[in-house]
Amino acid sequence: MMDQQISESLSARLIKAFMKFNRTRWHNAPASGLSQVETDILENIARANRRDNVPRVSDISMMLRVSSPTVTQHLNNLEDQGYVLRTQSKEDKRSVGISLTEKGDGALKSHLVRLEADFNEFIDYIGQDASEEMIKLLMQAHEFFNKMKALRENETM
Repeated sequence: MMDQQISESLSARLIKAFMKFNRTRWHNAPASGLSQVETDILENIARANRRDNVPRVSDISMMLRVSSPTVTQHLNNLEDQGYVLRTQSKEDKRSVGISLTEKGDGALKSHLVRLEADFNEFIDYIGQDASEEMIKLLMQAHEFFNKMKALRENETM
């Protein structure tokens, strides 16, 4: 077993590390009283609202990669509890947009406080210097893979 680990290429080990991290639910810190899916829905609504968009069920469904009936079921629950508000579009009466209420905004803020507390524990675990280095490396990885994606998209045109 040890020989197999030694002979494994650096790139193969890096891929495994990325895949393992991808499966880690490091951001799994649902807002108090809500499921992770409901918290994810609130996050996506807030993200769209910050861009002056009012998402519809189909938009949220695409963002989360779940079916519209599943999103509708969670939205019904969130609306019943006062976290979201549905409004009919003035331009298209068939279209219903979703926005956060004050309660929904507050739930997201508490979620972010909890997430930050988790990361503070992580910083304590790996140390300040390693955290700074990790930030630098993750930003470099982000930049590299975005460049690779752009190059590949240009090749296919």
